[in-house]
Amino acid sequence: MKEIVIIFCCVLFLSCKTQKISLSPFVVVYKSDWIGHIPPEYISLKMQSEVFEIYSPGIYSSTVGKWNIKNDTLFLLPKYEYFSRDSELKFSEIMPKDTTVTTISKQYLIKNDCLIDITDYSIILPKLFSRKSEKNIYQRVKNR
Repeated sequence: MKEIVIIFCCVLFLSCKTQKISLSPFVVVYKSDWIGHIPPEYISLKMQSEVFEIYSPGIYSSTVGKWNIKNDTLFLLPKYEYFSRDSELKFSEIMPKDTTVTTISKQYLIKNDCLIDITDYSIILPKLFSRKSEKNIYQRVKNR
């Protein structure tokens, strides 16, 4: 009986140790910095299912879809968008006719632990507003 109590106490003690919080090995997260008035964004890549999410906390919006890699370029193909307005969560499927900055397919150059936005925004924005001079760079969020 004494041995059972000792084993139980050991199991209880070992199960109560603090846990180290880290990212899953199946998810890679990238974060952009503030650029002028544009708040940071997060890109999460789920490795096993090849699903991505771009989360914009400044505007309470997310875009979800499929991703793939060809050579050194990451392609994001958005399928759904959801956002919060007036304390209500709205969810919509992205249609091919939808042409906004958040709904078009995006391309990123993969360089070391960074993603460099190389999307051609001129298809939806006038040349004056195209972001050719401002390349958004996303740094990989490391495990701690």
